[in-house]
Parts: sequence; structure tokens; C-alpha cells
Amino acid sequence: MNEKIKEILKNSLSIGVLSKVHGLNGELRFIVLTNIPELLEDLDEVFLYSDKEKRGFYLEVESIREGPKSLLIKFAEFDTREDAEKLVGFEVYVPKDKLPELAEDEYMYDEIEGCEVFEDGEDIGKVVDIIDTGANEVLVVRKDKKEKLVPFIKDYVEDVDLEKKEIKVRKMEWI
Repeated sequence: MNEKIKEILKNSLSIGVLSKVHGLNGELRFIVLTNIPELLEDLDEVFLYSDKEKRGFYLEVESIREGPKSLLIKFAEFDTREDAEKLVGFEVYVPKDKLPELAEDEYMYDEIEGCEVFEDGEDIGKVVDIIDTGANEVLVVRKDKKEKLVPFIKDYVEDVDLEKKEIKVRKMEWI
């Protein structure tokens, strides 16, 4: 991957993936991976990247609408089914500076993933995934092929240091 694409991806957030073509006019099914609906409201240009093909480029968003099983997205540059098929599998990225302001104790998932987690000073592993249970998020922390689920709640999390990529938590009393 070239340096320019690395820099674009570093300063962007993946908000979804193009899963398959819909219809004959260049629309694609857009599987949304974000829980920030306002990101989709004013989407005019996005960066598409394929890890498989190791290439990326900017496209102008012509429209986004509700489809039968997902959102449907149409790009101004692609007007046929055949053209749109070339985009299947690409991830859709937006610049991080387009993201809404977060409250003091709110974080983007990509900021938390990869952080080392320390429970009462002991390194228990890195965040490899985040599960949204509806009530709260749960960190999936892995070390040496062992996984631990860590509730990401104020009563349990003592400190989040994004600069150091560290999260300090208290040991759960019921364990």
C-alpha cells in the first residue's frame, strides 16, 4: 500500500462495505458499519478502499436510499450494473474530521481497538473487538489465545489513555 493511501486511511473511518449490485443503474447494497446516522445525511464524497486489491480512490455520492435489505448507494461516476460490479467488496471511508463531536467519555471503536487493558495493574491483553449489547459496550480482550469480556462502563473503567493506547479497569468484584 502506498504512503498516500496509508495516510488517507489513518485519517478516515470505515462506515460500511459495498456488498453487491442492486438493479441495472449502478446502485450497490451498502452494509453500514456505523451507529452514527448523521454521517450518512450529508455524504457527498467518500474514499473507497479494497484491502484485497490494495487500491483506493475517491467517488462522488449521488444518492443513498433505503433498500429492501440494506441501504442502497449510487455513485455519480457509475451508471451501469457492470460498472458498479467493480466496486463490490470495497469499504467506504469518511474523513475523521467529518465525524460529530463526542462527549467527554465517548470514544470511537477504532480508537479503543488495539488498546492494552490493565486490570488492577495487570496486563490482561489487547482489545480485539467491541460488542454492543444494547445496554452497554463490552470489550473483547485477548492475550495468549485467551479471551476475556470486559464491560466498558463508568463503574468499571478507571482511565482511558488514547495517547498511550491503554485502558485501566478495576477487577470485577463478583469474579
